[in-house]
Amino acid sequence: MVNSSNEVNGGTFANFLKLKWRTSLKDPKLNTRHRIPNTVDDIERDWVRHSALKLAFEGDFKAPIQRLLQAGGSEVLDIGCGAGFWTSDMASRFPISYFTGVDIDKNVLPNSPSSRNIFYQRIDLIELPLPFEDDTFDYIFIRSMIDTLPDKMWDDVLKELVRIMKKGAYIECVEAYDNLFDAGPSMNTLTQLIQTTLQQPPESPTAYTTNHIPSSIKHNNPWPNRIANLSQLMGMQIYHTHTPVGLYGGAIGSLLLEYWERIVKSLQREWITQKLIAEDELDRTLEAMKDEVNEYNTYMSWYSVVAQKRGYIGPVIQFDDVDDFDVVHTTIF
Repeated sequence: MVNSSNEVNGGTFANFLKLKWRTSLKDPKLNTRHRIPNTVDDIERDWVRHSALKLAFEGDFKAPIQRLLQAGGSEVLDIGCGAGFWTSDMASRFPISYFTGVDIDKNVLPNSPSSRNIFYQRIDLIELPLPFEDDTFDYIFIRSMIDTLPDKMWDDVLKELVRIMKKGAYIECVEAYDNLFDAGPSMNTLTQLIQTTLQQPPESPTAYTTNHIPSSIKHNNPWPNRIANLSQLMGMQIYHTHTPVGLYGGAIGSLLLEYWERIVKSLQREWITQKLIAEDELDRTLEAMKDEVNEYNTYMSWYSVVAQKRGYIGPVIQFDDVDDFDVVHTTIF
């Protein structure tokens, strides 16, 4: 129960979290994958992408959970939260619900959460089971994460996420489609260079951490296919949006152009060192790309897939709103 001061009755928010944390775990699997810590540039790039997608999707989420979060006491899990931009926005918007952000890189997690209803934890998705009790979360959010694990591992991770979802809870996965649309020759050159980087073995000292590469140039089994294969989930809905890349696309296009520029600049030293491209040629290609995307109207496409866990047999939740004309609008969950 949450009181008016946004504290949990009988103790602090930290004490509340201990009630849901698993008290015993199996020995975690050894994680032998090569990991590269996030840098300041990575964090800034994540903020640029977060800002663009918030505009593109007209908000932070598509799942029908706004009323539940407003009512308070709901538990939300952000998988791969990074520096916590989405988590922080949501916690500020819904101050009497609780938000847990997890990421493998403990150094990128905020040292001081922006509000008292946020908790950050270092967790590696390879190390299953996750350290949460069954039926813990009302809503799980995943964005731009499908490439961060070997493709074959996601089925096990999703089953684990379903385990920690409450009956009737929602899961939402946001990702880019596999193609960058209407790209010109300069952008194609840059994406080919990025693809070459991705093909390096994980143990390579120059291997680039994949969660910062746009999924539009990688190929994984998409979320809708995976969600559809889980019998515990139902009511899958898919929302689509196109996002321009370039100044022609206004605020969204400007942000995503900056995002791609930052991707290229983070990799340029490696490309030049490996003699994949000469420095002056790369500079010319990057400058040409910035004009080219406006000429070709280059864009990305994103989707958000939402599904609900089966099994909720409790009372129907009804909300009544009265608009400015005294008309009652009823929403039933």
